Amino acid sequence: MNKYILIIITILASCSERNQDVSSLEINDWSFLFNNEWYNAEVPGNNFSDLLSNSLILDPFYGTNEDSVQWVAQRDWKYRTKFTLTEEILARKNQYLIFYGMDTYAKVFLNDSLILQSDNMFRVWEIDVTQILQKDNFIEIIFESVVDIENEKKNNLGYNLPGGNRVFTRKAGFHYGWDWGPKISPVGLWRKVELLSWNDCRITNTYIIQNNITDSFADITVNIEIEAIIDKEISIKINDRKYNCQSLQSGINQLSYNIYIKNPELWWPNGYGSQKLYDINVTLYDKNKKIDFIENKIGLRDIDLICNTDTLGESFLFRINNKQIFMKGANYIPQDNLQNRVTSRHYRELLLDVVNSNMNMIRVWGGGIYEEDIFYHLCDSLGILVWQDFMFACAMYPSDSIFIDNVRIEAIQNVKRLANHPCLALWCGNNENSEGWHRWGWQEKYSKDQQSDIWNGYEKVFKEILPNIVKDYSQISYWESSPKFGRGDIKHQFQGDSHYWGVWHDSEPFENFESKVPRFMSEFGFQSFPQLSTISSFSDSSQWNLNSNALQNHQKHPRGNQLILEYISREYNTPRDFKKFIYTSQILQANGIRIGLEAHRKNQPYCMGTLYWQLNDCWPAASWSSRDYFGNWKALQYATQDVFSTISLSIILKDSILNVWFMSDLEEELKDTLEITVYNLDGVRINQIKNLVNIKKDTSNLVFNKEITLKEDEFVVARLKEQKVISRTVFKNKIKDIKFNKPTISFSWDKDILNLNTDIPAFEVFIHGVNGHFEDNYFTLFPGQEKSVKFDGFLNQRKKILIWSLYDLNTL
Repeated sequence: MNKYILIIITILASCSERNQDVSSLEINDWSFLFNNEWYNAEVPGNNFSDLLSNSLILDPFYGTNEDSVQWVAQRDWKYRTKFTLTEEILARKNQYLIFYGMDTYAKVFLNDSLILQSDNMFRVWEIDVTQILQKDNFIEIIFESVVDIENEKKNNLGYNLPGGNRVFTRKAGFHYGWDWGPKISPVGLWRKVELLSWNDCRITNTYIIQNNITDSFADITVNIEIEAIIDKEISIKINDRKYNCQSLQSGINQLSYNIYIKNPELWWPNGYGSQKLYDINVTLYDKNKKIDFIENKIGLRDIDLICNTDTLGESFLFRINNKQIFMKGANYIPQDNLQNRVTSRHYRELLLDVVNSNMNMIRVWGGGIYEEDIFYHLCDSLGILVWQDFMFACAMYPSDSIFIDNVRIEAIQNVKRLANHPCLALWCGNNENSEGWHRWGWQEKYSKDQQSDIWNGYEKVFKEILPNIVKDYSQISYWESSPKFGRGDIKHQFQGDSHYWGVWHDSEPFENFESKVPRFMSEFGFQSFPQLSTISSFSDSSQWNLNSNALQNHQKHPRGNQLILEYISREYNTPRDFKKFIYTSQILQANGIRIGLEAHRKNQPYCMGTLYWQLNDCWPAASWSSRDYFGNWKALQYATQDVFSTISLSIILKDSILNVWFMSDLEEELKDTLEITVYNLDGVRINQIKNLVNIKKDTSNLVFNKEITLKEDEFVVARLKEQKVISRTVFKNKIKDIKFNKPTISFSWDKDILNLNTDIPAFEVFIHGVNGHFEDNYFTLFPGQEKSVKFDGFLNQRKKILIWSLYDLNTL
């Protein structure tokens, strides 16, 4: 079994437990009302999923069905359930009904008593129902129309805010539509509902502070928050050590204990060491009777965001365990518009792909959700650092006290929930809010008084409330807004993090990635289309053209197709065949973004991180993702895997000057032979230069810088002989100007291994036609060098395999 799977099983088996005096009952037998009839509902879930599972609406992801279901968000929805309690549970002194996720405006009635009016999907709502609960119970929830409430709030304010009506509601921004996702705005119980029953006291939180870590010991403080309804003597057990006779007072009690771990093993990000996790088990006793129990898993590590002024500007880098580490990763969005469809398997597969792509960080973007617990547990076990945005994106928000108090509670709950995860690297206040206010012309629409109110609200939340909450409840750095400066300000290249969208939005050439390198690139990207099987999930073959209604509806950027075609025309012949257009869009995206990834990595330590936009999709569509909605790898994911390898080569030919760089994450220096080889299109070796090079540890270095002359039908590659690392293929001319010869590619199967051979070089070899995953794809195949590729999928598909190369692209 894969070692990562074993780790994951261990983590998932170690969820929190409740014992004896404290017990929980999950309430999950629900129904919803539609057209005067009650239907079965799924909890956790939402109204869209419930309508779908009862065949009451069409699939909103298919064709243009998204348009036909907008009415769902414009009306109220009613849910209900019944549950019966045992005498043992009813005998408990305290009964709390906990809603872990209410999306969003809801009135909750228990046995005809109004117990809750919710207004924030990111909060946990806990209600004391001790005096209301009985043996047979009935809950009814009315989810009110988000549209109606937002219109009312806008009218009360008297003017629109940047971002539209969504800013009035603490709800996932992407529900309102984005330039990569549909407008599907669900309501419902999107996380579980639980009845928590207890007697005199219970543990409400544990916060573990790492005070000092040396080679010989780790000094840790375990802070325990306990709620009690009476004064009481209790004892605490942490792991195997019991602490006796602690006096609780009625109310919230804060207890602290120092523990020591001998010869601690540090937690490291992927690629730099192991992910050792330690159990911190806290048990609450009344004499010898166990009252409550909570388990935590922690990793011992020190992480800091370093922003120091230097001669070039201001650094932005992460130091883990006193080591500066280059961050390699991507931006992450929710995996589905309907969150209940995202299973444990989806999380495992996506995050294993992150590890297998040699990434060490992902950014949880501020227009999505604070992710499920399993997401952070898996990141802990796999060594994936998490840049965590608070849920604010591309907008300005209300400044009234009710809204700000709501945000304060949301932030406290989520920072406390995630505080003990070693994967957490940064809390970031928002995505592009400051950039939009200062450089997108937002202010021009408002009077001076309105501008002042809006900006005062921004400062209250992002410069006061959120940083103080992060400071009080975690040991993680806080960053106000991403990016610090946008591309309209020259300082974006010299200070803080950067979102560079000159390529794509401004139609700048990919080569600009080489010259516009920031201190940390937290967003940049380029679109492509997903593979044909993904497109067929939302359209039939009659719709497979860019002008069809189905494909236009699944391209949410207003200039998306136009920009893809424009960039294709610069590098390639524009295919008339739709399938080849898909292929072209993917190699265009991969090769273009590769330039950026390599530019960032080879400019370390000036630049110390690159997170491209975006890793994944929330529905099947054209987007900036490297991994489509169904988890299929695009060409970009393979390019990312290569560029992010422990040792990788970057090769650039410009004005007959060939530059070759290596990038290394190794902890030691190596010597190797660099081979620069020129071939013609028939595979004949024209020239080869060999140099003995030093591969320096943990950095990048220019190892070749010489003039080299290529003829029209020649290309060049670089290899590190001992490390068996090969660069991408570089031609003298653009692909559209090269007349490729037809390669004869033969293949054979050895169980799940595909062996490939060719008579002449084949470029951008694309293996497809079957459902599954190839461990390598979009590569150059050389004659006389058999290529073996492992396939993860059903082997009975093997006869359907198709193999293309750039020759097939240019045969229109």
